[in-house]
Amino acid sequence: MFGNLFKKKDPIEKFWQYFIDHEKELYNFRDEDIENLFGDLYRLISKVNNQLVFSVPKPLIDGKREFTISGSRIAKNFPDVKRLVEGAPEMDNFTIVAFNQRNDDEHGTSTNDIEITRDDIFFDYTYEQEQNELFVSLYIKGFKEENDDYYAVVLDLLELVIGEYALATEITEVEFNMLNTKYDLLPINDLPKILEDIKKGTRL
Repeated sequence: MFGNLFKKKDPIEKFWQYFIDHEKELYNFRDEDIENLFGDLYRLISKVNNQLVFSVPKPLIDGKREFTISGSRIAKNFPDVKRLVEGAPEMDNFTIVAFNQRNDDEHGTSTNDIEITRDDIFFDYTYEQEQNELFVSLYIKGFKEENDDYYAVVLDLLELVIGEYALATEITEVEFNMLNTKYDLLPINDLPKILEDIKKGTRL
C-alpha cells in the first residue's frame, strides 16, 4: 500500500503531462517563450535520457505542428525515442515524430561559416552481404580533415539526405575525404536509393 503511495511517476508520463498542460502555449509559441517553455521540456526529456533532444519547426503542416524527438544519431538512444513517442497522447494540434526525417526540400547545411550543399558531396561504397555491413566513403568539396566543423556539417547533411534512423543503423562506417575528382563517384542524392535496394536485396 505505502509502496504504491510513494511510487515515483514515470518520467515519460511526466513529460507528456507537461506537454498536455501547456499544449496551447507550445502550439502558439513565440520566440520570447522558447527559453522558459521549452527549457522545462528539455529538463523533463533529460529525465528519460539526457541525450534525447527535440525540435519544433515553426511552419504548420495541415494546421498541426510537428514535434520531433531525436536520439542525437546514437543508436543506443533509439529505444528511448521509441518509448517516448509511443507514450504520447493523442493531440489535436501536434504530430509527434520519432527521429529526424530525411528532408528533400533542404539543399544544404551550415555551421560556423562552413556551408555544404548536396552538390558538394559525392560517394562510393562497399557492401558486405554476409555481414550486412555497408561502408560509405564520402568525397567532399573543400573538406579540411583538421577542422571538426566539417564532420559536423557533413553529418547534418547526411541526415537530411537519408534521415537520422538510417544514418545510425544502416551504415556501418563513414569515411571522410577531400573531393579531387568526380570520376566513378556517385552524387549524394543517390544514397537513399542504394539503401532501399540493399534492404530489398536487389543490390549486392
